[in-house]
Amino acid sequence: MRSVIRLIICLSLLTLTACEFDRHEMHQARQNLSYTTKLHHLHMLVNHSLQMATQGADMNLQGVEHGPAMLVKASGLLERAMSGPEMARMHKYGSGNKPLMKMTQELADKSAVLIEAMKGISTKTADKDAIRMLNHAVEVAATGSSLIMLGQQGMAGDIDAVMVNHGQLMLGEASGLLHDTTGAPEYRLLVSGVVQMLIGIPDMPIDSEDGDSK
Repeated sequence: MRSVIRLIICLSLLTLTACEFDRHEMHQARQNLSYTTKLHHLHMLVNHSLQMATQGADMNLQGVEHGPAMLVKASGLLERAMSGPEMARMHKYGSGNKPLMKMTQELADKSAVLIEAMKGISTKTADKDAIRMLNHAVEVAATGSSLIMLGQQGMAGDIDAVMVNHGQLMLGEASGLLHDTTGAPEYRLLVSGVVQMLIGIPDMPIDSEDGDSK
């Protein structure tokens, strides 16, 4: 009888250990998913700042008074996304050296340089047609990137696949626009750096390291 009781106790302990292990694995998975989701949302804010900036730059080309204000707002949104308390919290809890975080920072840095260049665009700027096409490439890439990241979160059933597929098509279109546009070589170089990063970020895997649980 004692042997049976001991066996039952051992089996119970093994079951509890297995359950605890499963809970730990689930917790780790939730942390990693939460970290990636938070960064994707921050990416979407960066993307929107780029969309605002391209509109402002196009207004500058046409001499529309609202252009400079749009670019200032774009810079403000980019700064808010990258230096706000949410980003600070992620760095505090050890996410600063993760690949997706590094890529986010690099995208933000290149976006900031591009937006500053956009602020210098005016009705006197040369290669206007090329600049318009390059701005369109940025806007298309930013939109496609956001669609993919939103669809990857799996919140809307079958429509998620539609969003991801359309986002991929938009990234392909942006790449084609960049390839086909000649002129404004210095500006094109800045645009290329941003567009190539927008194409790459949605494909970044979920980090396998411990995520941010806050």
